[in-house]
Amino acid sequence: MAGSGAADVLTVTCTRRARRRATALQRARRLALVLILLIAGAGPASAEPDPPPEPLPPATPGPPPEEDAPAPAPATPPLAPPGADEAGRARAAAEVRTAEVALKAATVAAKRKARALEPFQRRLAASQARMALLGEEERRVVEELAHARGKVRKLAVAGYVHGGDALPVDYLLRANDPADLMRRRSLVKSATETRQGTVREYEEAGRAVSTELREAVQALDEDKAAFRQAEAEATTAAAIARQLEAELEHRRQLLDLVAAAAPALPSDIPRLFLDAYRSAAATLARRSPNCRLTWPAIAAIGKIESNHGRYRGALLALNGDVYPRILGIPLDGTRSALIHDTDLGHLDFDTVYDRAVGPMQFIPSTWVRINADGNGDGIHDPNNAYDAALGTAAYLCRAVPAGGLDTDEGLRPAFFSYNHSQAYVEMVLGWAHTYQAMAAGGL
Repeated sequence: MAGSGAADVLTVTCTRRARRRATALQRARRLALVLILLIAGAGPASAEPDPPPEPLPPATPGPPPEEDAPAPAPATPPLAPPGADEAGRARAAAEVRTAEVALKAATVAAKRKARALEPFQRRLAASQARMALLGEEERRVVEELAHARGKVRKLAVAGYVHGGDALPVDYLLRANDPADLMRRRSLVKSATETRQGTVREYEEAGRAVSTELREAVQALDEDKAAFRQAEAEATTAAAIARQLEAELEHRRQLLDLVAAAAPALPSDIPRLFLDAYRSAAATLARRSPNCRLTWPAIAAIGKIESNHGRYRGALLALNGDVYPRILGIPLDGTRSALIHDTDLGHLDFDTVYDRAVGPMQFIPSTWVRINADGNGDGIHDPNNAYDAALGTAAYLCRAVPAGGLDTDEGLRPAFFSYNHSQAYVEMVLGWAHTYQAMAAGGL
């Protein structure tokens, strides 16, 4: 119990028993520091070394950057995990529910601990008020007692850590010659006198304290200890709740990512891409009602061009960006038309030839004319699902015949304008029929 002399004696006795188990080598290495600190009346028996000084900055800023050094890549946002499917979405949803239950329980526990802290606060305030009513002389005696008790405790801790009562004997036995022995005896004597003086100071302060005052001091110590314990429990409970809240937010984000990348059954279209296709078709219906373009036609192109943004394992972010950026082959004339660079590598990162970019594979020179922003973020990026889907819808509607794009006769020339290949047109049209059937079935 804080403030009890018997408890202090018991603490010192127990620490002596533990100290004797320390090895002689450890005691010898730490002796000098212990003696210096005891003589000076210092606090802790060991000190942290000073941190090394910070290095000076270089005299020059370093070599000049390379002329063609690439710009640093932007930070990648959280992405959907590979292979996201309905089973993964169900697991992520279950994890969110589990995290919600854990957070609810932790929040209740944190509030309970916070309420439990209130009576300890009141008790501590009452004890402090009681001490404040003491006269000036009594307060002085109390402060001396507390100071003396703290010094005794520091001696006990330092002795436990650094070797105990056997240490002075070992220290003397390691003298190299009579002169060294006399010097060591002087240091040991000084340290012993400092320790004995501290103990006497504590005993004298204890005798000067009346029974009533001693009880007040003890009550204050107990209330402080109880308050610190309750405060620590409340702080820990609040920290656990905050940690679980962050975990829940992470689980919810993961659920959103998995749900965005998981196919909207019975199709193979990720939910986010399906939303992008639907959004693009709805936007064109408002802008160009005569176009009559449906989302299955847009989705069919997305299927052929990049398997709905999954080309070579690309992953989705929640804003529709695809990582890594989907880039086609260099259009150098060997396996394609010859198209020299038109965008200074801004879109396709190629300053020699153009490359098709993004899930809908726009050539940079074409994208400059389309320049769509499907998600309203102010960025026109062909590597974004929403921007690319709206760009595709706008491009197809530029070639709309008089009858619109809701028939095969209208879609064929529109698809051919997208890629001058009859085989391509038939493949895209086949997927458009497949998705149209799914849409009629409720997709």
